[in-house]
Amino acid sequence: MKQDEFVIFAELNRERFEDILERLMKFFRPVQFGRQGDDWIWVHFDNGKIDIDTFTSDNLQVKGKKGQARSAKEILDCLDKDWIVKKFNPPQADSTR
Repeated sequence: MKQDEFVIFAELNRERFEDILERLMKFFRPVQFGRQGDDWIWVHFDNGKIDIDTFTSDNLQVKGKKGQARSAKEILDCLDKDWIVKKFNPPQADSTR
């Protein structure tokens, strides 16, 4: 798998959206978000953004390029463990992109 391929790093509990958003806004800047039928959060880093959304899943999926694994890990490390439904190691291919 190439470093620029899009992958899914983890799935988070959608019911904890507000808690997840609040925590991310404490640790990261800038953070964009919305709730329009689907829930989504974008966390921006120097190497691009990590998407957290429900566009193709009932859970919030943590997605980005494979080369952004360190950024995804930073996000997951700041969250409560019970908010994380599943971590994918290795990350799963994101076939929606």
